[in-house]
This record gives sequence, structure tokens and C-alpha cells, in this order.
Amino acid sequence: MKKVTVKFLKNQIGITLLEVLISMIIMAFGVLGLAPMIVISMHGNSYSNQVTVADAIAQDRLEEIKTWSVINPIPYSQTINNVQGIFTRETLASDNTVDGSIPVGVYRIQVNVSWTDQKEVPRSVSYFTYKTKN
Repeated sequence: MKKVTVKFLKNQIGITLLEVLISMIIMAFGVLGLAPMIVISMHGNSYSNQVTVADAIAQDRLEEIKTWSVINPIPYSQTINNVQGIFTRETLASDNTVDGSIPVGVYRIQVNVSWTDQKEVPRSVSYFTYKTKN
């Protein structure tokens, strides 16, 4: 049994330099093929982070206004620039005296958050809700 193993090992020539170079070239093309995907993934993560922050800013403002007992004056409008550095938050509130499509006895509250992303593309998210008048 030992003689067969030793004889088998003696017949092995090994890996040539050419085989190593070819395998490295194939591996390099594979890695280069993944590079654009990594860049796109990084941009996607950055964009989704900005959307998450904008959502939190808008939801925070909606929750704050929902605790107010009276919204005055109507129509209410407030714009704040540079929220967390890049966001602009616009808050609007109105009732049926301003817009006839709003039911009597409620306020419609709308929050718009806008920003310009890293590629200089304008982005925005908008939320609205209704609050009963007290």
C-alpha cells in the first residue's frame, strides 16, 4: 500500500507558473465584476439612510402637532431649513375653512421633508394626518 502512495506522489508534477497566472487572471476578472455592485450598494445604503432620517423628522413633527389642543392660526404654515444639516421641513395645517374637502371638526396636518442627495438630486417625503378639534 505504501509503495503505491509513494509512486503516486512521485508522478505528481505540481502546479506550473502558467496555471497560477491563469487562475489569478480569472479571479481578478471576478473581483472586478463585483466592484460596480459594491459602489451601487454604498449609494443605495446612503440614500436609504437619508430617507430613514427624513421619515423620522416628519413623524416626530406629526406626533408633536397631534399633542396640541388648538392649532392657531389657520392655515398654519412653518418652514425650517437645515434640520440635521441637509433637510428642510415644511409643516402645513388647515381645516374646512381653508379647504372644503376637509371634514368639519378636524384639522389636516401635512409635513413635507425635502433634501438634495449626494448626486444633487432633489428628494422629498410627505406625510399627512387628521386631528380632531377639541
